[in-house]
Amino acid sequence: MATEEHKYLAGIVKTTHATLREEARNYGPEIAWERHVSRKDVLQKYAISMERLATTYWRENNLKAENATLCRVEWIESQCEEYFLRSGIQKYDEMEENIKTKMDKDSTGTECSVNSNTENGGTSITFGPTHQGSIRKITLLDVGSCYNPFGALSMFEVTAIDLNGIPEKVARCDFLNVHVGAEKILSEDKQEIFQLPTSSFDVVVFSLFLEYLPCPKQRYACCRKAYDLLQPRGILLIVTPDSKHVNANAKLVKSWRYVLSTVGFMRIKYEKLRHVHCMIFRKNVLKQVAVRWASLQTLPEDDPLYQDSTAIYIPQDFRNVSIEIDREKEEYDTNEMTSMFSELPFDDT
Repeated sequence: MATEEHKYLAGIVKTTHATLREEARNYGPEIAWERHVSRKDVLQKYAISMERLATTYWRENNLKAENATLCRVEWIESQCEEYFLRSGIQKYDEMEENIKTKMDKDSTGTECSVNSNTENGGTSITFGPTHQGSIRKITLLDVGSCYNPFGALSMFEVTAIDLNGIPEKVARCDFLNVHVGAEKILSEDKQEIFQLPTSSFDVVVFSLFLEYLPCPKQRYACCRKAYDLLQPRGILLIVTPDSKHVNANAKLVKSWRYVLSTVGFMRIKYEKLRHVHCMIFRKNVLKQVAVRWASLQTLPEDDPLYQDSTAIYIPQDFRNVSIEIDREKEEYDTNEMTSMFSELPFDDT
C-alpha cells in the first residue's frame, strides 16, 4: 500500500502535469509553457517531490518487484560504459562505414573507399579516437535533471539542468528556449545557463523529460537541439514511460525512430524495462546514413503519427484531455495511471 506521503508527492507531480496540459489546450503550448516556467513555487515543490519519489519510493518498489530491472539511472550508466568504454563506438563506426559503402556502391555501381573526413556529405569518412583507454570523462548533459542523479558517478562530467535550479548541483535552464552557440553563457551568479555550446557533449539524457512538454513540436525541437549539442558519434538516451506490454505502443516508438532518423540520429538500442521504454540514438558522423533508414520505410497512409515530420507524439496527445484531468484528480483507486509518469508506482499496489 502506498503511504500518505507517497500519495501526496505523486499528487503534486500529477497535478503539475495535468495543469500544464490543460493550459496548453486552453491557451496554446507556448503561452502555457511561459506560465509554467514563471511559477517558481510550483517548480520548487515539483522538484522536491520528484527527488523524494525517485530516490525512495520508486527505487524501493522496483527492488521489491519480481524480476526487478535496473533503475533508469543504472541503465543509462551501463549503456554509456558499453558504448564509450568497451566496444560500442567501434561497433557502430563499422556499421556506419558499411552502410555508407553500400550506399556509394548502389549509387555508382562501384565500391568507394571510406577514408577521408566529412560529416554530412561526400563519399568517405574517418572516425576519430574513442574514449576506450582514455582518462577523459564522458561529458553528459542531463536535461530535466531534478537532483543530478549522475553527479555521483565518476565516469561522467555532468552538466545538470532543470527549470528549478539547485545551487552547486543543478543549473537553472529552460532547455526548450536555451540558445545553442559557440560557448556556454551563464548568468552573473553562475546559477542559470542562457546558452550551451554546440557539438560539446558526448551524451544528452532525456529521462522522463519529453513527456513533460505538452506539444509534439516542442518535443521535436528539444530533440533537434540535442542533435546540435552532441558531438558526432555522441548519443541521445531517451527514457519514456509506459507500463503496458512491449507491443502496446510499438507504433509510437517506431514513429520516434522515424522522425529522429530524419534529424540524423540512428537508433542503436531499444529495451523495454518494467515501466519504461529505453532508447539510444547515435548522432552519426554521416547524417545521410541515418536518413537512409527513414527513406526506406513505407509509411501507413493517413496515420497521424507520420503527418508531420517535425512532431513527436506520446499517448496523451490522443486522449480526451478533460477526461484525463478529471481522472488524475481522483483518489488512488485504480492501477491504470493516466498521468505523464504512468510507468512509476503512483498506484497503491
